[in-house]
Amino acid sequence: MNALLHLTHDCTLRCPYCFTGKKFDRAMTVETGQRAAEFVVAYAQEHAQRAVFSFFGGEPMMAWDVLQAIVLHAEQVAAAAGVTALFRMNTNGLLIKDEHLRFFEAHDLIFILSIDGDRAMHDTERVTGSGAGSYDALAKKVPGFLAHNPGLMASVVITPGNLRHTAAGIASLFDTGFRYLIVKPDVTQPWTRADVEELDRQYSAVADDYLARTRAGRELYLNLFDDKWINHAKGAEGISIRCDVGSSQISIAPSGNLYPCVRWVKEEEDTVPSLGDVWRGFDATKLADIRAQAAAPKSPCGDCSYNDGRCANECACEHYSATGRIDTPAPALCEHEQVAVPIADRVGNALWRERNAVFMQKLYPQLVQLRVKEGTTP
Repeated sequence: MNALLHLTHDCTLRCPYCFTGKKFDRAMTVETGQRAAEFVVAYAQEHAQRAVFSFFGGEPMMAWDVLQAIVLHAEQVAAAAGVTALFRMNTNGLLIKDEHLRFFEAHDLIFILSIDGDRAMHDTERVTGSGAGSYDALAKKVPGFLAHNPGLMASVVITPGNLRHTAAGIASLFDTGFRYLIVKPDVTQPWTRADVEELDRQYSAVADDYLARTRAGRELYLNLFDDKWINHAKGAEGISIRCDVGSSQISIAPSGNLYPCVRWVKEEEDTVPSLGDVWRGFDATKLADIRAQAAAPKSPCGDCSYNDGRCANECACEHYSATGRIDTPAPALCEHEQVAVPIADRVGNALWRERNAVFMQKLYPQLVQLRVKEGTTP
């Protein structure tokens, strides 16, 4: 089970695109966190799964004492149950200090850093309560983060507001030393025709830069391209890992209530019924209903030529945020994928024709190993 624990509803930033609801001072208690750890481990033990604890917010580092207590208790409970416990975190990084990195190292906690490219891109949206940009404060910490974990993954959000900086922002992250990027558009906002045309220009520039770096031997991951290649190469196996809402993934609110995924933890709105809580467990009827809705065919995707595993139309909670329906993607997502898929195909086809070593090892490792065994080149 991958359990996303929302440790607090508060945050050090006030990003306008944030999907986790209003920011207010309510944090998970140590007692609730420890009970959540026991609940997740018990579920994992029953279903022969690993127990993955992903700390979320708001900003989870604002509840540092609770986070520590959950990690220590989860380790003890998991060891007693014979379950492997893994720890992850999504963070804006601003509160992380050296002593925190030492704790992460000791307990194998891996974090994903939210950083929207370079200063121009990042400071458009990722601002403090006063409206000030947060890039400079974060940039001072990034070298230490990368020294701690050279494989640190960066999470980037694209909006109509910061769109024009996308290519420069992504290139800046690669230049800084990031090798793994998750880039997501905010499709809950309205995107104009001009925005979509600019998106095409920006992604084309990103593609040219990615091609150049890959041809130079850089081993990079950019979900905009790599995920589409993986899903094309692996078919159903690749697609199956993309959305497990209500199945092996749940979100746990500061209150201990259970929700299908991160975008539904908005307890001040009370728009989504909880699936239960960490004391009483799941409501079986509600859980079955969510699973059925998430597995249903997406509308109106049926006969779209991109509905073959390359389109990123599997995120049930993103659909719900944008359209109010789990089975209906946002129109902006369709427009985004109509731009992204052909560009990803262009890059992938070029690297395939060249039998680029990095590309071949990434997508077709068995073929590479066979060619090496035969004494031929990939």
